[in-house]
Amino acid sequence: MRENHLHLTTSKLEQTALLLCISLSVIAFLFPELLTANLQPVINDLLGLLGAPFFILVNLLLFAVIAIAISPIGQRKMGGEHAQIEFSLFGWLSMLFAAGMGSGLIFWGVAEPALHSVNSVLKQSLYANTQTSGLALTLVNWGAHAWALYAVFGLVLGGLSTKSGKAGDITAPVINSTKGVINRGWQLKLSFSIKLIAIFAIFFGVVGTIANSTLLLRKGLELKLGVESVLLSGFIIISLIVILYTVSAKLGLKKGVQALSKFNVFLAFGLIIWLLFYVPAKPIIDIAIGGTWDYIQLITTGTWQLESVLKNPEWANGWTYNYYFWWLAWGPFVGVFLAKISQGRPVWQYIIGVVFVPTFVTIIWFSVFSGSAIAWDQTHNVGILAAIKADYTQGVFVFFEQLGWQGSILIWSSLLLLLIFVATSADSAILVIKELSSSNKNMHTNDTVSLYGWSFALGLCAFVLLVQNNEPLNRSVAIIGALPFLVIFILQLVGFIKEFISEFKH
Repeated sequence: MRENHLHLTTSKLEQTALLLCISLSVIAFLFPELLTANLQPVINDLLGLLGAPFFILVNLLLFAVIAIAISPIGQRKMGGEHAQIEFSLFGWLSMLFAAGMGSGLIFWGVAEPALHSVNSVLKQSLYANTQTSGLALTLVNWGAHAWALYAVFGLVLGGLSTKSGKAGDITAPVINSTKGVINRGWQLKLSFSIKLIAIFAIFFGVVGTIANSTLLLRKGLELKLGVESVLLSGFIIISLIVILYTVSAKLGLKKGVQALSKFNVFLAFGLIIWLLFYVPAKPIIDIAIGGTWDYIQLITTGTWQLESVLKNPEWANGWTYNYYFWWLAWGPFVGVFLAKISQGRPVWQYIIGVVFVPTFVTIIWFSVFSGSAIAWDQTHNVGILAAIKADYTQGVFVFFEQLGWQGSILIWSSLLLLLIFVATSADSAILVIKELSSSNKNMHTNDTVSLYGWSFALGLCAFVLLVQNNEPLNRSVAIIGALPFLVIFILQLVGFIKEFISEFKH
């Protein structure tokens, strides 16, 4: 009788989540003014209220994971002492990086540091060099803090405590935190609600990424093929993305996600090496060193009171705080994904691999792409920075266009890289959504229908956003689910801490 109850609950969860996601997409398509006139102002108000406290929490979590790595806990294995490593080191690193934020680095690689250097938002009395401070502020948005948040999700969901549930069980820490407070019946209802909100957070977080990536891909097609129709180019691009992530998710982790992730890592480093051979290295090194130093200063001092180092404190709502809630939206699926692919690895290796290696790669990526673009503009005076200031969504293409035939190769390579990066993020998300909404492992009857349903829903909602052609709106939509999920995340942390206190007592 108990199994039938779980079967019905799981079916109800998936049906409810999928129906709501598709319904919201259709409503947004029919009444787009609801998004621009009502949704964005509400989200901006909430970011103004919750942004700074959440930012402080992520600061604390960054230092907490460093402390865990060097403590005796760092010697434990993810998933328990009997857990076995399933993936090679390179395959593991490739998957976690591709799932975490690969597509965003293509979109913002040139644009964000360059934009922050021409529109400097940090007080120049504290950070005099606008180029290095622009890189530093970008790294605050994309660096160690974001990856530390992912790492915490993976630790909480990865069976680190001997009292944890199975790896990837998103409800276990919260249920543990409510033991003795609510009865079993309410715990089942709470479990249903947690999974539903987590699915919303994952769905809209990934939708925002697909929509942003499609904006850049569309500009690339317009530039190289002259396709000016937003609807036509958008439909073609989103269809390609949907087909790619659907096939990859259908193939599973080893044949699909891991293969695409490895290919993308090789292609990404190929782009970096090509640029390093083509553009003088000295300005890149100067920006990298100066930006990293400013970044360290921001981490150790400025991020504890971010608004005090900004010229306009409200800037953080639209950028840094928005980013951090975006990472929170991705947290449920990246955390579950990390917990599953990291089984058997020592905790210290997990933290180095999830926090420090991607942060190092992020520093290199932004330094090479933005540093070479800024240096090229200063040397040749071709208006790259002015073009980015006017429209930051075309930053990478404005730069590559200046490089002749090599620039054409770099543009097409970037488009391919972006296409696959967003597909690897989406296929990982679909696998996790399917697992959250169908926790009974013996149920495979509607597996294909479920996969196609979620693939269609993601593509539909991304197309609705593409029609709006509004990048800030994409970021607002991306954090719809993250705002309510913040409560669940705090409960997860409470449950995780209670597990450890109970464990050490015994």
